[in-house]
Amino acid sequence: MPTLRLLGGVLLLLGATAIVSPPVAVGLELLGWENAFSRVYNRVFEILLVAWLVARRRQLGLGSGASIGLRRAGWPRELASGFAIGALGLSVALAFCYLAGGLVLELRYPEPAKIVWKTLQGLAAAVVVGSFEEIVFRGVLLRRLSLDLGPRLGVLLTTTLYAAVHLLHPRSASAHDALAGVRRTVEILAPLADPANLPTFAGLFVFGMLLAVARRRTGALWTSVGIHAAWVALFRVGRLYFRVRHRPAWLVGSAWPPLVGSATGAVALLVTGVLLAWLLSARRARA
Repeated sequence: MPTLRLLGGVLLLLGATAIVSPPVAVGLELLGWENAFSRVYNRVFEILLVAWLVARRRQLGLGSGASIGLRRAGWPRELASGFAIGALGLSVALAFCYLAGGLVLELRYPEPAKIVWKTLQGLAAAVVVGSFEEIVFRGVLLRRLSLDLGPRLGVLLTTTLYAAVHLLHPRSASAHDALAGVRRTVEILAPLADPANLPTFAGLFVFGMLLAVARRRTGALWTSVGIHAAWVALFRVGRLYFRVRHRPAWLVGSAWPPLVGSATGAVALLVTGVLLAWLLSARRARA
């Protein structure tokens, strides 16, 4: 089954990353490129994963651009609609958080030029992250798992993987000895066993479900890419203009990513979900 080969390959790549990343970190340091070991580990895994997927695309049955939902007439309109839905949903939630005292308006940097540059970087990163993650999760994985396991189980498993992956942001020591890759692999998986992360997991799961509904109901990726990119943009760019307080946890959350596993996140999901339902209903009425 292609799904089992895909999951097995990812596990093997984690093992390869644990072995390869320490010498890579040492080599980069000798060249004068000092990076946190966690960043080196992540980049090694990403490079190995992309290279493996490209090399094994046909054997894994990953699909063409059309089959995963990329080739679509009128995609700019769908992308813009999704971005508007995501931006409005999260903006309402941020306003709620501000009024409840969980958010403080302040510039992160005093230099205007730096703020502008970081804003442009954040917007570009939002486009890249939103597109990449939607292609991987709601494009490749959702299609592959739905073909092997059925549509409902495919959506459920894809969304569970999406939520779990976004919990994997552990702190890591800077040392990169021979066992640093093994320790990093254990650190990455540890948050999944922490009950304190359950509210954040639930919020990420619901968000993933909204994106899966957008993908399935529209027949393409562009609406979900727009929603996803808008959320990433408001989080990445917004932190240049406001600061989220650490308390109270019910309002701002207690894990990474911030706000998702809280009342603020619930408001964002509710408003985004209502707007998505309205958009899908309007499209059905026009069809």
